[in-house]
Amino acid sequence: MTARGVRMAPGVYCIEIPTPFHVGSVNVYVLKEEHVTLVDVGPLTEEAWETLQEGLASIEIRMEEIKQIILTHHHVDHCGLLERVRRVSGARTLAHPLARPYVQLDESFMAYHDEFFTHLYSQSGVPADKMIIIEKFQKLMQTFSQPSQIDGLLRHEQIVPLLPEWQVLYTPGHSQSHLSLYREKDRLLIGGDHIIKHISSNAFIEPPRDGSRSRPLTLVQYRTALQMCADMEIDQVFAGHGEPVTNHRELISSRLQKNWDRTNALRQLLASGEKTAYELAALLFPTLYEKEMPLTLSETIGHIDLLMILHQVDVKERDGVLYYHL
Repeated sequence: MTARGVRMAPGVYCIEIPTPFHVGSVNVYVLKEEHVTLVDVGPLTEEAWETLQEGLASIEIRMEEIKQIILTHHHVDHCGLLERVRRVSGARTLAHPLARPYVQLDESFMAYHDEFFTHLYSQSGVPADKMIIIEKFQKLMQTFSQPSQIDGLLRHEQIVPLLPEWQVLYTPGHSQSHLSLYREKDRLLIGGDHIIKHISSNAFIEPPRDGSRSRPLTLVQYRTALQMCADMEIDQVFAGHGEPVTNHRELISSRLQKNWDRTNALRQLLASGEKTAYELAALLFPTLYEKEMPLTLSETIGHIDLLMILHQVDVKERDGVLYYHL
């Protein structure tokens, strides 16, 4: 089936790009104003490249007309094709500063990334034979993206270059580099993976950019950024996956409540005795925890963070492993 760009709002078009990942296709957005802006690009696959070209052609845009590319965040389903699009279009790339080392595939940062997760997973009680998941992340990055660069940095509440009606919102949690774009006149939010209708975004654990600091509490960040959006007047959220969201406050309220449901589930699991984060993940996600370990461990550790902040669980360390208990 031929890909087509779908008009979502005045000057805003969506192209659905296939991915090889469980999440399914990713939405990239074209802001067709005096200067053409592409928001996200899709993964580095031939199918995604061909679909993007077909989608642009369907709204009478040539790749060479793209003046700038904005990344909502650094995950490969959103940024993998960046360098290929840059080479053809000559476009500048804009993103949050924390996206830079992932987009560049900076070798020193990637080595630090591995060290961070080796320590985190060891503390979490992950068996030695499961540590291969750290290598799998590097392979994923190298397969579905290639080194590229960011030309301009975007920060919270600044006006987007070349797009005077659009404002940047920093919406971290799903990733440390995550940002959204807001157009006040018609209350539109291009939300990346911050607010998705059919699935709850995972607040992935990431290393701090400065290795001397403690890791970010990503689920706490995510909840705070959701609450910020709940306080805003938003009629539609154009999401990174799936259909637009038209009831953002109700959806956000439901997602926040589910966090507390999960913390209650963790407390119930701890009622029978102390457990590691890995053991808790296995109990919370019995069919997923091995196949999707970065996701399930991030989810579990994030909810442990909430409980720790509220002093509802305690922790003790033995032989470098953290054990949680009521």
